[in-house]
Amino acid sequence: MKVEINDKIKSIIDEMPYNKTVKKNALKIYAALYILSSRKNKFGYFPVPSVYLMSVNKRYFRIIDYFEEKKLIRAWTRPVIDEDNVFNVIDKKYYNVDRGICMRYKFLIETDGFNIDVDMMTNKHFRWYELIQESLLNIGYEDVKITRDGFGRRVHHSAIREYKNELIGYWTIDAIASQPRLLYLDMREKGIVDTRYNEIFENEEDFYLEIENALNLSDRQSAKDLFMFWVNSRGYVPNFDIHKLFPVASKYIKSYKSGDYKNMGSHLQRTESKIWIDDILNNIPTDWALPVHDCVIVKEEDADRVLNWCERRWSDLKFKKEIIK
Repeated sequence: MKVEINDKIKSIIDEMPYNKTVKKNALKIYAALYILSSRKNKFGYFPVPSVYLMSVNKRYFRIIDYFEEKKLIRAWTRPVIDEDNVFNVIDKKYYNVDRGICMRYKFLIETDGFNIDVDMMTNKHFRWYELIQESLLNIGYEDVKITRDGFGRRVHHSAIREYKNELIGYWTIDAIASQPRLLYLDMREKGIVDTRYNEIFENEEDFYLEIENALNLSDRQSAKDLFMFWVNSRGYVPNFDIHKLFPVASKYIKSYKSGDYKNMGSHLQRTESKIWIDDILNNIPTDWALPVHDCVIVKEEDADRVLNWCERRWSDLKFKKEIIK
């Protein structure tokens, strides 16, 4: 992974009072921060999921503390009442695990400089990584590339763009209305009730068809596009009646976006990735599989077995299998 660095930052890492292994991991953590900084807001702060840092190095916190001490980075803080003195206001690092809001940092030192190649791979691969690697090699890919982004923890690989053309005859095990259902489950877990929204899933109705009919949309794709605008955009949606159709859900989404309008989209993608990558792909009962965000691609002879396994493992989700043709 090529990242940009300069002599000042490199000297901060080189001067760490630890052994060479820690310094090597510090360079990886810097590279991870550098990659994530592409999502910085107008104030320079960017989200840094702890799960992502842990995948780079389990003791990342020691390195982060050192970077803060050396004023390489600064955490985003919010003023809160001091628990020990109610008349005193202190700045405290802000994150919210329940709402999926992770820590944010900003670079205090410009990263412009020269390019270096940082080996981001850890000594221990997860099964999902090895499975993707072996599956790609099995179908003839020589230049295997596997990455995982910081926004939604989605996995990208060499075949993900052209799988519909290159994997004809294979089968997909797909989650039906994945993100709409995950939003429903998220609200249900927190005791938030939007009667109409909840009824769609409790009655096992077709979510996108219901939106299409309720809002007089032209087709199913328009309903899918509207949902994506609803959860991912800064505020614009093609049809504002969705706010009237789902008033409580709309308020919940708006509150999630209060710090950054991308928070809800990031949260749903990360929830999706935990299911499909960290659980399903990591434990799938087959030796060949490739992920595509909210589904996995498997061989024809494994399709029924994987479908039944997914249904047992994630009974709150609804799955379907479909051939690629």
